[in-house]
Amino acid sequence: MSAEKRARHLAFLLNKDTFQVAFVEFRGKVYFSHFPKGSVAPSSAVVKLLQGLFDRHVDHSFFILRQRIFTTAPLTEMCKGMIKVVAKRASGEIIPEQDTHFQESLEFIEIDSAAEVLSTVTHLNAENKMPLAKLNEWLRNEKASTNQELLKAAHALSKQVPRGEVLHDHDRCIAALLVSKDGEVLSYGVNSNSKNKTLHAEVNLIHRYYREHGGKIPSGSVLYSTHKPCKMCAGMIYEWMETSANIKVYYSVEESGGLSSQTVLDRLGLNQQLPS
Repeated sequence: MSAEKRARHLAFLLNKDTFQVAFVEFRGKVYFSHFPKGSVAPSSAVVKLLQGLFDRHVDHSFFILRQRIFTTAPLTEMCKGMIKVVAKRASGEIIPEQDTHFQESLEFIEIDSAAEVLSTVTHLNAENKMPLAKLNEWLRNEKASTNQELLKAAHALSKQVPRGEVLHDHDRCIAALLVSKDGEVLSYGVNSNSKNKTLHAEVNLIHRYYREHGGKIPSGSVLYSTHKPCKMCAGMIYEWMETSANIKVYYSVEESGGLSSQTVLDRLGLNQQLPS
């Protein structure tokens, strides 16, 4: 049986009329996640699958995610970016189709509740839980208002992330601020990806904004990040903007490697590097 035909049959077995599904197969197990059709959120069946695998199967996620991911939904910039950064490959718009000759016994493991639009993550560090009122008060005391000052504030925020001797066992010192056109901090995020590789600062920022406000990033907002957003973060920022013409992203550190090069924000001219 071809991989595509197998994927169509697995999609048939997992199909729910009002949900998209994403799944990956590894050693006789099919890990899957559903996402409600028509829901508008900075998430998808693919995003829920990837975040949930790191959160619930962290010891095996590296090996599982070397396999091809399949989804019945189209692959958006957000999905493609996350796959590029934390997985290997994916195929979208798989059409469910029963294969009556399929006799193999498989174990199906649901990653998260089908009704939830965001994956429930447990590895979010304490530095991501500061009340926004406290952060806004701190910025007012610091008199941070210019692009340079707000970027400097993001760097100061990133330094709250504790470091240890074994760097890969600890979160990275990266932070991002989302500021409205009126100068109010709408959301923030710091890196917490030591265990869950999807929890970059910008992802945490956007998911927090969604949980607290529900809507998309308002036009005229500015996002300040200590580091240039990678393909995953850029894709999520792009998907969660009200309009692509009315947001700007400032950053100071551009890392080597391809994960933050030629992102969707680069293509739209929305990124700008400033000295730290």
